[in-house]
Amino acid sequence: MAGRKSKYSSENSNINKAKIWSVAVYIRLSQEDSDNGEEKSESNSITSQKTLLNEFIEEHDDLIVYDIYVDDGYTGTDFDRPGFQRLLEDMRKGNINCVLVKDLSRLGRNYIEVGNYIEQIFPLFNIRFIAINDSVDSFKNPTSTNTILVPFKNLINDEYCRDTSIKIRSALNGRKKKRRVCRSISILWVYKRFNG
Repeated sequence: MAGRKSKYSSENSNINKAKIWSVAVYIRLSQEDSDNGEEKSESNSITSQKTLLNEFIEEHDDLIVYDIYVDDGYTGTDFDRPGFQRLLEDMRKGNINCVLVKDLSRLGRNYIEVGNYIEQIFPLFNIRFIAINDSVDSFKNPTSTNTILVPFKNLINDEYCRDTSIKIRSALNGRKKKRRVCRSISILWVYKRFNG
């Protein structure tokens, strides 16, 4: 990846420093990462993401929130999420020119699709992309979007999702086996009790 030219023009970073950005604040949390089935209108992680993103916006006078897009309980492997689709619609209409996320995994956990948005789609629509915790800012630091770290982190995020899926399936299969054993013991106990 070294030597690749960013699709975000480095000229943009020198021109119009006082540009005002119409920001789409995007927040996502998958069901697996939620608050262990507690009934809440909003998970703790969603609340903490909002706090972090709002603090970041308050520190930057050039960022004005257009809207907040939340997908609470949606997987990052699929981009067919209601909040994200609404964000894309506002992007197509020209209502936003900046997407702000906590980190790359909040945008998504599909290595290819996240890379496609960062390297192709957002630049095509002249969208500034900021991932706070991953130090990615396509306007202030155009090369931050195509360093080796971005695809590497996206790959790790993708693999994390696969690993979690395998662990969940394994746990569910373990529970099924345990229930079968318990049923067998129960049937044997009933049989001995009444025939014994």
